[in-house]
Amino acid sequence: MDSSNEHVESLSRNVEEYEKNARRRAWLSSIVPLLIGVFLLGYTVWQIQIYGQKLEGVQVQLDQTTEELGTTINNLGDTKEQLEEADTDLVAIREKLTTTTAELESAQKELESLRDQLEQTTRDLQNANVFIANNVAVDFFSVKGGSLEAYPSQEELLLYILQLQESGIGWNRGGFSEAEGFNSPNFAVYVLQSCGLYTGAADVNTKPWNLSVLDASIDRPSIGDLVYYKDSGFSMFYYELNGESFVIGMTPLGVLAQNINFAPNPAYLGVPYENYESCFD
Repeated sequence: MDSSNEHVESLSRNVEEYEKNARRRAWLSSIVPLLIGVFLLGYTVWQIQIYGQKLEGVQVQLDQTTEELGTTINNLGDTKEQLEEADTDLVAIREKLTTTTAELESAQKELESLRDQLEQTTRDLQNANVFIANNVAVDFFSVKGGSLEAYPSQEELLLYILQLQESGIGWNRGGFSEAEGFNSPNFAVYVLQSCGLYTGAADVNTKPWNLSVLDASIDRPSIGDLVYYKDSGFSMFYYELNGESFVIGMTPLGVLAQNINFAPNPAYLGVPYENYESCFD
């Protein structure tokens, strides 16, 4: 009987031990995954906090970048306005440069023209002594009391020249009127035209040596003919008065009578006085 009880008790203890071991295994099998889950949850929370902090940093950087981008856009707008203003200024500067270049070219041309005029004026002044040294005194009284009775047309033409001299007509290389003045060839053409000895058109470019009405074949001049000096272009009317020969016409000093040899290389043009009409209205 006792053996049976002991056997039962032993079985009971074995059952209890088995149940304890089973409960222990069940507890371990349930607690381990729980611990692992808690660990993983904690780790996940920790990672979330870390990434949250990083996200906050990224958000701050993003806000700063957005602000900087806005500032850059504003700056770009200002820069665009400045570029547009600079482009407008550049166009204005280019136009001004074009205008200034044109003005400079015009000024250079004017300067060259003034230089030419100055050089010509200098030559004229240098020649003034020549005209003064070769001056011949001729006036109305010496003509009317002289020896031109046999040449009434030529005498009247000389008196007309002296009248123009008295009116103060001056030297002008580009003129062709009593108001403007004349150069020497143009003055001679004007006198011929005024006295009916040349009836064609005439202007500042008309030269007596090109007029077909004048006789270029003569070897020496007669009273009232033209003497033109090939080197200088002076064109003067030839006269003999009381045994003295001279020429008269326009010079840089005005209308003057000159010694016939006042300039080199003379040539002669015969004037057809048969066509003469009075020089005076």
